[in-house]
Amino acid sequence: MRKLHLWAMIPALCLAACTETKTSTEIKVTGELGDPKPTFLRAFYTGDLLLESQVAEDSTVTFVIDTTDVYVSVDRTADQKRTSVCSVIADGTPVEVTIKDGKGQITKGSEQNMKLAEARSMFQTLEEKDGALRKEFGELHKKHNGNVPEEMVNSLMERWNALEEEMLAAKKQAVLGNADNLVPVFFLCRYASDLGVEFVDSFLTDYKYKDSKQLASVYRMLEGERNKLPGAEVVDFAGKDLEDKEVHLTDYVGKGKYVLVDFWASWCGPCRAEIPNIKACYEKYQAKGFEVVGISFDAKKEDWAKCVEEMGIAWPQISDLKGWECGASDLYNVKAIPATILYGPDGKVIKSGIRGEELGKTLAEIFGE
Repeated sequence: MRKLHLWAMIPALCLAACTETKTSTEIKVTGELGDPKPTFLRAFYTGDLLLESQVAEDSTVTFVIDTTDVYVSVDRTADQKRTSVCSVIADGTPVEVTIKDGKGQITKGSEQNMKLAEARSMFQTLEEKDGALRKEFGELHKKHNGNVPEEMVNSLMERWNALEEEMLAAKKQAVLGNADNLVPVFFLCRYASDLGVEFVDSFLTDYKYKDSKQLASVYRMLEGERNKLPGAEVVDFAGKDLEDKEVHLTDYVGKGKYVLVDFWASWCGPCRAEIPNIKACYEKYQAKGFEVVGISFDAKKEDWAKCVEEMGIAWPQISDLKGWECGASDLYNVKAIPATILYGPDGKVIKSGIRGEELGKTLAEIFGE
């Protein structure tokens, strides 16, 4: 059996305190911590190591957090892969977390912690459905050597879109239903992009904890989201094409054509599934003033180039080969792919997140068909 190192990392981020008085919170973690058992767990506070706790023989770990209103995330790392186990709010009330099969559940705590546990449990179910769909597509992609029949792709995309709508509704309810506590901080930090600028801005206006240090990342994210709103002017991104020539997004956007910017990667199944649709639109409307620019989130040029050749991608490509650290990720807050932005001839956003049938219908309206 391989030796795995498990860590519980707590990227605790300071939230606005309700009172000047500091209150300690005892967080007790028990259960099946993994095989082999981790030797210790770590707690982090605003990015710095706060404390370290040894794992007892009975697989019990107890943290005492001396700062009130600290957001705690217990993570498990194995083979350099870190996954979330449980999330807790340190608010002065003792919290008990039980881990089973690598997943933690709050079994005792304050009212807001129990609400957080309820919301997380619901999302765990939805995330498992999402994972199952991704696995299904991967298996189909392998079975059909990358050429999944269109009817199968369409069926999967319909199920995916329905699941995305269900998840979005659940995220909004988790935020709006907990406006008087710290639960929204968890969901805003993770899902603000999905919730949208208008929703997040509106909620934060009167939110009790809107000045929380943790929400600083959300405000930065909002700036990237605003760059995708209709009417926003293009923000330039520079990288290289497949010939190693430096190119800029503004070499194409704002030059008199309608331009679809496609954020994608060779390893992304849903991205590859969308390419035939983009290709059909490109072939139909290119001569009429439509262009596509692919911004790849690949880290290896050979993978990027191979996919472009295999799938017959004929439109311009740009990448800085930094994977998820791609500069365009921050500029446009792209945290999931595929993602798209459609620009008008003047270099201003027409619509973002457009793909599938919606892309074809939008272009037909633009070009009068």
